[in-house]
Amino acid sequence: MTRRLRAAVCVVVAGAMLVAGVGTASAAPGVTPADVKLNLDPGGSTTITKTVSTPTVPPKPDIAFLIDTTGSMGGVISNVQTNANTVLSNVAAAQPDAQFAVAEYKDVADATSFRVAQNLTANQTDVTNGLNSLAAAGGGDFPEDGINGLFQVASGAVHFRPNSSRVVLLIGDAPSHDPSNGHTLADAISALKAADITVLAFDLFGLDSTGQATAITNATGGRLFSGINPSEVSDTILAALHNLPVTVTHQPRDCDPNLSVSLTPDSRTVTSGDDATFTESVAVGAGAVPGSTITCKVDFLINGVLSPGFTETITEDVPKATPSIATTPSGTVPAGGNVSDTATLSGGYHPTGTVTFQLFGPDDTGCAKPIATRTGTVSGSGTAASGNVTIGAAGTYRWTATYSGDSHNNSVTSPCGAEEVTVTPQRLTGRAYGLTADASLAGIQLVKIAPTPDTGHISTTSTGTTSVPCTATLSGLITAHALCAQVATTEFPGKSVATASIDDTTVGITGIPVITVKTINSSSTTTCAGSSGTTTIAFLKVGNTVVIAEPTNIQPNTTVNVGVVKLVLNEQIPFTTPDKGLTVNAVHITVDALGLAKTNVVLASAESDIGNCP
Repeated sequence: MTRRLRAAVCVVVAGAMLVAGVGTASAAPGVTPADVKLNLDPGGSTTITKTVSTPTVPPKPDIAFLIDTTGSMGGVISNVQTNANTVLSNVAAAQPDAQFAVAEYKDVADATSFRVAQNLTANQTDVTNGLNSLAAAGGGDFPEDGINGLFQVASGAVHFRPNSSRVVLLIGDAPSHDPSNGHTLADAISALKAADITVLAFDLFGLDSTGQATAITNATGGRLFSGINPSEVSDTILAALHNLPVTVTHQPRDCDPNLSVSLTPDSRTVTSGDDATFTESVAVGAGAVPGSTITCKVDFLINGVLSPGFTETITEDVPKATPSIATTPSGTVPAGGNVSDTATLSGGYHPTGTVTFQLFGPDDTGCAKPIATRTGTVSGSGTAASGNVTIGAAGTYRWTATYSGDSHNNSVTSPCGAEEVTVTPQRLTGRAYGLTADASLAGIQLVKIAPTPDTGHISTTSTGTTSVPCTATLSGLITAHALCAQVATTEFPGKSVATASIDDTTVGITGIPVITVKTINSSSTTTCAGSSGTTTIAFLKVGNTVVIAEPTNIQPNTTVNVGVVKLVLNEQIPFTTPDKGLTVNAVHITVDALGLAKTNVVLASAESDIGNCP
């Protein structure tokens, strides 16, 4: 039944054997599990089996003894008085807040047909004294006036506490007059039900001989015990108080709006001391904030009363969101250029925090040891940027991006190899040669010397040295010794260096003064930062004119004119097409005498170039 059981017990004692046993709980009174920890995603749900172990005696019991004290009840009264302390102590041990009352009824012919010997109290001594004040006497005929006694108890003669479990122990050996002192059986039942009282009737001989006790106990959710020997009354009462029907209900409270809790069925009625089970459904709202903790409590009431140990606490730790991370590395760049990475978070919960970008070199295919680390703050749009990192040598570099996570979002890292950046090498070019000459007189070719020795045009992306065997001696109108040329390249930082040198050069072409040059060296160096050139000349003489008397570092593009002879020393010619670079000619001799004598001689030429610079 769903009506809450109250503890005002009206005990009717007759002479039947006790047939009901004491319920046995599988656990101490309370709810199991009392603390529930969940980790459901927003929108998730689960079911939990709840077991409510009811107490052996209903909570907050108000127990009223209502005893027939006419002449035939002496033995019964004596048994109750003798065992009163045992009964009271046993109930109080199960429910420390138990209270008791004592009332008696006789026959209307007696001077006092109803009396409250002790109203409701927790003082066991007072209750015992109330029981000890009872004495068997009176009674004019077989029926007594138990119906009036029940009506009086239910109508306020006993001061039951609010929200108590009210039980009346009705103890007698004869039926009641009906009506009884002006109150019918129907009146008494109506008053008992209105007061939410359960009646336990103990029939020692004829209490239910007219079916009154059966009607009363059935109407109030109680029980009738028949055929009881007077010496068994106290034991039967104690057993009956441990076998009362109790109704378990539940009510969630203090629940977070995103935590929904419901249980089925709405209630269960079991024997006190037994377990009541429910299926609990818990659902987390789609709006639950990831990383938050939300709670709900569920109170399990026994006969409408909440006792300590009967509250469940549900704690839901909403898992953090795990965003996805998409990255966009910069495009292909030349060695020495800048690379960068950008990360975009999606699917998280308003992510904040930082993204740590790590850059790994070409040989680190497993992304084990970063060569650069940058940190970017996540913007409101969920993006973060590494900023520029100046890259080294050519190859395939790899980025990884690790989001730090925050109070609502988990950390996440992009996989190694998902963000590759191709770094291309510099194009390194150059050329060096010792000497080249072209001279004519009046249209007659006097000298034609191709570049000697000549490295040719060198183009590479790697480190290396290109040199040709030095020319030991050059004879004819132009003589020279130890003509050498070389081009050396460095992959990274990209650099091209061309060098050329000649010893003891004599230019004796008809129509111009003899030109004598001792040891000369030229050098041209180009990097992505720019080009530079040098020339050193040990001695230079044109005809009888000494231009350089001792080893000298020549300033760029130094011009010397001696008669028809024009000399450009340390001639430096920069260029930008197709690559940027610099040509350095140690000595450039030109003659144009009225168009008849033409001479173009270059000594120690070095050219360096570089392409694909950042």
